[in-house]
Amino acid sequence: MTEAEVARLLGRVPDFREFSTLDELAASSCRLVADFPGLARLETVGTSAEGRPIDLLSIGRGRRSALLVGVPHPNEPIGTLTLEFLCRLFCEDDRLREALDTTLHVVKVADPDGLVLNEGWFKGAFSPARYVLEYYRPPHREQVEWSFPVAYKTLRFTTPSPETAALMRVMERVRPDFFYSLHNAAFCGVYFYVSDERPALFRALHALVAREGLPLHRGEPEVPYLRTLAPATYALFGIQDTYEYLATTLGEDPAPVIGAGTSSDDWLRGVSAAFSLVCELPYYTAPGLDDTTPSGRTRREVALEGLARADALRAECAAAFTALGRSVPDHRLARSVADYLAKTPKRLAAERAHAAGADYEREATRAEALDATTCRAFYHLAYLGEVRRLGVMVGRGDVADRLRARVETLAAMIERESALRVLPLRPLVAVQAGAALLALAG
Repeated sequence: MTEAEVARLLGRVPDFREFSTLDELAASSCRLVADFPGLARLETVGTSAEGRPIDLLSIGRGRRSALLVGVPHPNEPIGTLTLEFLCRLFCEDDRLREALDTTLHVVKVADPDGLVLNEGWFKGAFSPARYVLEYYRPPHREQVEWSFPVAYKTLRFTTPSPETAALMRVMERVRPDFFYSLHNAAFCGVYFYVSDERPALFRALHALVAREGLPLHRGEPEVPYLRTLAPATYALFGIQDTYEYLATTLGEDPAPVIGAGTSSDDWLRGVSAAFSLVCELPYYTAPGLDDTTPSGRTRREVALEGLARADALRAECAAAFTALGRSVPDHRLARSVADYLAKTPKRLAAERAHAAGADYEREATRAEALDATTCRAFYHLAYLGEVRRLGVMVGRGDVADRLRARVETLAAMIERESALRVLPLRPLVAVQAGAALLALAG
């Protein structure tokens, strides 16, 4: 399959305007099976912590096996739209199935409980403030992506979440040749993770991003210890890499700071020799994130400024969480905030230590400066939104109202200083779907 043929197929991507709820996604899978009996098959392969079904949709009977997983983090639903498109495309296009000779296995929603907690921002006008105010992301030990079992030096993690355990069973059963965990970020450019080097694929992915009018990520890598393979293209990493980074930067046992498992692709390596791909997409971008001209400041200066800003938001979050007192129940939102507050000081300290390295002496580009000082702050702002939701839950309207106003003020400030713009969904889905087709065709 050529790049031109992939582009032709992507012309069929619908003009998505909003995200689908869990119930809507389940109903869509049932319709697909009814429309294509025998070709599309649906089964329940597990149950979430709160009793919701985890379903596996399988399409075709090709010799190769592909496993695509949506919602590995529940605040990342772009992949559900990508899977809606790809599943119907595989059913409708006989020539595509014949050309790829692949059985498509799809878990549309790996974390149904978490997805439901994010549905408050799925419909209607989308904005940074609205996203933050209805945001939820599990603590690391409960995340589908980072609760796979691992034993490495002092780190032992043996209690995968029920959702992760279901995914492990699927991996062992289908032993994929291609594995695609469908993530997305929030405020950045497009970037990719891969399990091994494929230069021709990298060039095709970059061309795909340009064709859809989206920027490649030119800012700092998501974590400082990534291995860059090409522009905006990094080697996938497991918790072992995080462990070694923290051991070096903190000078202490990293296991308590991690307190979670390894990643899906890292665990999968013990099951099959799959080629793994991740395509990270933003909800928002800004002109400065594509600007590689000099900023007039060193990477160290902008990194330290961004870390100070993140620490101030963490302290504000801690004060608001404390103000709620003992009335906070043992709820997913509370565990998320508590995990964030417990681990963030050490993680910020590790980044400060890393910024003392020689690599941070060079001048930062404008993209790197904007990313370090402004975009990173947005991720910490999201936990103020979680505390606001807890305030509503326990009847502390005073705290909730104050935090709503604070979130709206800070989000507006970030929008102004970055010239942030909300991206349409269609090109995001086209890039994520196109990346899968290009990888399967390679």
